[in-house]
Amino acid sequence: MEGSFASPGTHRWLENYSGEVASIALMTIALGSMACRVPFTLQYAREQVPREFWGEPRFLRTNYYITGSWAAAFAVAAIAGAYGDLVLHNSHNPWTGWIIPIAAIIAALQFTQWYPDVARARSLRERNLPGPPEPPLSSLLIPLAGYLTPVGIVVLVSGAGPGWLGVALIVLGIVLVKSLSRDKEAEPEVSR
Repeated sequence: MEGSFASPGTHRWLENYSGEVASIALMTIALGSMACRVPFTLQYAREQVPREFWGEPRFLRTNYYITGSWAAAFAVAAIAGAYGDLVLHNSHNPWTGWIIPIAAIIAALQFTQWYPDVARARSLRERNLPGPPEPPLSSLLIPLAGYLTPVGIVVLVSGAGPGWLGVALIVLGIVLVKSLSRDKEAEPEVSR
């Protein structure tokens, strides 16, 4: 049925560039929501934050940062996919089709979870109120470091790079996760 509405050339174009088009559309939505002064994360944040904080500048600024992180992730995914398709002429390249875009999404997800706690802790500290300390940067970076190990496995299994690179990514991922986890555990549990 779908062939009756589009030519084979259109189908090939969609197969090659649909990921980039989707990422550009999502980036445009994120940036557009910021331009309209209603960052798209605002509706989700309001589900988790009491109404009395909705009008605070820090609440809105936090949502601008988080929405901006998503816009950046979608931009990275679009650029990586376009590089794979237009420069490498390989829409099945693991790096440009999967590894880099997934890393960008993981970074945006982690920032979305991490930054509100940072903003909340800073707000409490500025008002001299008790509360938890800012979460350490290591709690943002651990999942990204952990992503290196499966990337190394993909490199080894798919031949997406030399074998030494796959092994190095696996080892680096393990070492970084252990090191960052140790740093996270060493953080004091009292308010700063």
